[in-house]
Amino acid sequence: MTAMTQKTRAFIVVVGLSLGFSVLGFRLFDMHVLQHKELAAQALANREQVVHRQGRRGEIRDINGNLLANSQSVRIVTADPSITGPQAQTIAQKLAPLLKMDEATLVAKLSGEGRYVRLKTKVDEDTAQQIRALRLKGVLFEDQFLRSYPNGILASHVLGFVDSEHKGVQGIESSMEQYLQGIAGCEVIERDRKGREIRALRDEEIGPRDGYSIVLTIDQVIQHIAETELEKAMVLNKPQAGVIIVSRPKTAEILAMSCRPTFDPNNPGAAPADARRNRCISDVAEPGSSFKIVACSGALSEGIVNLNDQFDCENGAFLYAGRILHDAHPYGVLSVEEILFHSSNIGAAKVGLRVGPAHLYDYITRFGFGRKTGIALPGEVSGIAHPLSRWSKLSITRIPMGHEIAVTPLQMIMALNAVANGGRLMKPLIVKSVVDQGGHTILQYQPQQVAQCIFPRASILMTTALRKVVTPEGTAPRAAVEGYDVAGKTGTAQKIENGQYVRKYYSSFIGYLPASDPEISILVSLDDPEGAAYYGGSIAGPVFRAVAEKAAQYLSISPQITDPKKVANLS
Repeated sequence: MTAMTQKTRAFIVVVGLSLGFSVLGFRLFDMHVLQHKELAAQALANREQVVHRQGRRGEIRDINGNLLANSQSVRIVTADPSITGPQAQTIAQKLAPLLKMDEATLVAKLSGEGRYVRLKTKVDEDTAQQIRALRLKGVLFEDQFLRSYPNGILASHVLGFVDSEHKGVQGIESSMEQYLQGIAGCEVIERDRKGREIRALRDEEIGPRDGYSIVLTIDQVIQHIAETELEKAMVLNKPQAGVIIVSRPKTAEILAMSCRPTFDPNNPGAAPADARRNRCISDVAEPGSSFKIVACSGALSEGIVNLNDQFDCENGAFLYAGRILHDAHPYGVLSVEEILFHSSNIGAAKVGLRVGPAHLYDYITRFGFGRKTGIALPGEVSGIAHPLSRWSKLSITRIPMGHEIAVTPLQMIMALNAVANGGRLMKPLIVKSVVDQGGHTILQYQPQQVAQCIFPRASILMTTALRKVVTPEGTAPRAAVEGYDVAGKTGTAQKIENGQYVRKYYSSFIGYLPASDPEISILVSLDDPEGAAYYGGSIAGPVFRAVAEKAAQYLSISPQITDPKKVANLS
């Protein structure tokens, strides 16, 4: 009985040990074979930490190298809760005043789950150094860059801004994102079971690549001139909005593009969305009399009329297709040249009738209306140029005077440039080049002709007529620039609200100088200025003159004449 008991006990022990070793063996097999990949990854995660290094976003500079946007180095303060958890309260007490954060919030983050948590972003280097001096275990830093626009609101609609992830929003920041954004790098940090870094086992670091810099055609000085004069006009005339564009007619380089209302790209959220819109490319309106350059230049290019051909302007009231068309002033017989510098609606309508719908529509499309210009900025719209199938009987008399068509300010100044430069419609150029960190140009943008709108001879004839717009005989003597030969055209377009014309106006002036060999062109447009004097020559003309005077002096454009009254005698 005793022997039997001993054998039973021995058997039970052997069986127990066998079962124990079997379970242990299965467990080892499960861990080392069946769950090897998962457990190995978990062990690696407990031992290693990947620290990302962000590449610096590229700079944006003007044509002369002046800085318009850059990225300043700041830090992200992070923590490893598996290390900081036991001392969360003590660490939070030390960090709270430096990070200007609530202590309870920090405790919650420091004692949470996982191996990584962000405590605060956009921490300046001085604060980061103070935190480093505390030698807090488990508290780490990552690189971060803060986008900065040193000139505040200057060229804000051109530049755009970045979001919280440092990605471009609007403007050049968005359109050139693929070049501006850097490529992130990283390093792997290994730690022992106490959380101490094993520097001897640190993997090789993969360095970040900084973004490329963008050089614009914008000239900071001319941009400042345009914005200063536009701001003065906003105060003086109290319009709802306003734009100024300055360009080079021969190349279509944009030297300045200014809008009001505006915003500060350093703090875009402080301004309403309406103020962040680039009205130069996103807003459309009937152009009014400035559109007469299209019908008249097309007629001159076709040889249908010449400057001396005369049209009866009906003493200010022209009945056509059952509707009466009025002029601002009653005129009798006017030549084509006089139709332009007096800005006769009836005269332009009769030129349009002689050109005919098919030819007129052809020139509308040649000048680029009804489609985007292709400028390197997001948010551009096409405008409205109805196909011939949608024209009414009245359209042939209304479109030549700038009705039944809607254009952007950029489209209008590109059309004027074509009149000024010999008839060549150019694609607007706002990005000059893309440059790498070493200053080497990796991409250069060249002027690009889109179409030949009119023959050079028609361009010369149009300039002859448009010179007289700024004389006492014309509609914009206040746009004359002393010492310079100026050609231009006024525009006074009635606004449409809820499908009806209302007593509100867009007042504009577009012009170029020197007229015989244009170096700059300028568009000024004010939306619904206050007061009875809403005509483009009276409201926008003086703004054009102020911008032109300062820009010509800055660009060292030589004067052509000493007495502006002599412009009237130029032909």
